[in-house]
Amino acid sequence: MVKTMRRIIQHQETLIDYDSPQLLVAYDQFKTQYLCLLVECREQNDQFLCVPITPIRLNNFCSGLVELREIYENPESDELFYADVVGEIKDIQLILIARESLSDKWLPERDFYFKKENKHEEIVESRSVYQLSKEQIQDLLDLLKYKPLLEILSKQQGIDVKVA
Repeated sequence: MVKTMRRIIQHQETLIDYDSPQLLVAYDQFKTQYLCLLVECREQNDQFLCVPITPIRLNNFCSGLVELREIYENPESDELFYADVVGEIKDIQLILIARESLSDKWLPERDFYFKKENKHEEIVESRSVYQLSKEQIQDLLDLLKYKPLLEILSKQQGIDVKVA
């Protein structure tokens, strides 16, 4: 059984607020940024559609160069998530959803462009969005088992290397 990696997001910045956040930027424990769109308001919780986004594409969106719907229809990775939020947007677990099961009613309207003032001050640089398959993740976990052996072998060979 392969365990999936839990992604927990934190609120970074609200881009559009209308009585509550409608569109926001969040980040996870790996410093990946997400663009999160409010898709359903319920009495007990709000539901957000979240997509990983690189700093360059986020900057282009905040400059009015990329349509909001385009970000969700053609994400930079094949991953889409939803988040159930009760109260504050803090320590929220993302739930992976299949793109095929994405409801059209959750997608933003066409021709919505956003231009943010002072955008350069608040956008944080983060690593690019990388997507690994379950097999690649398992291979990496298997390699970590050999870390002590690699350190011993490198010392025996006279190589001063620290395996991170």
